[in-house]
Amino acid sequence: MLLNKSFQNSLNAITLASLLITTPACTNLKTRAESSQKTLIKEELYFGLSKPGGKTVSEVEWQQFLNRVITPRFKDGLTVIDANGQYLNSSGVLVKEKSKVIVVIYENSSTKNKMVKDTISNYKQTFQQEAVLRVTSNVKVSF
Repeated sequence: MLLNKSFQNSLNAITLASLLITTPACTNLKTRAESSQKTLIKEELYFGLSKPGGKTVSEVEWQQFLNRVITPRFKDGLTVIDANGQYLNSSGVLVKEKSKVIVVIYENSSTKNKMVKDTISNYKQTFQQEAVLRVTSNVKVSF
C-alpha cells in the first residue's frame, strides 16, 4: 500500500508540474491570437434595384455601376450579396424590391468615409433613388 501511495504522490506531483508549465503556454497562445486581431470599420450598403415608374436596375446596369464606381473605390475587396428588401418610402407606401448589399471592411479614414458617401450619392443620382441604407460598425477581424 505504501508503494501505491508513493506512486500516487509522484503522479500528482508530475500532473501539477505539467499544469504549471502548460498554463503560461496556453496564455501566450491566446495573447498572440488576440494581438493578431484588428479593429476595422464594416460598411453595409443596401442598394434598392427599383426605379421610379416601375422599372428596375438591370443586372447589366448593376455590373456597370459596380465596375465603374464601386470597385475602383474599394480595390482591397468587397462582397456583393443579392437580397430582397422592403421599406416604407417617403409617401408611407411599403415598397418591396430586389436589392444588392455591398459589404466593405477597411481601416478607419476620412478618405474611405468620403468614398462611401460618394458611392451612395452617385447611385442615388444615377438610378433616381430616394435612399441607400448605410450601416456602419466597428468589427474585430483576423486573417
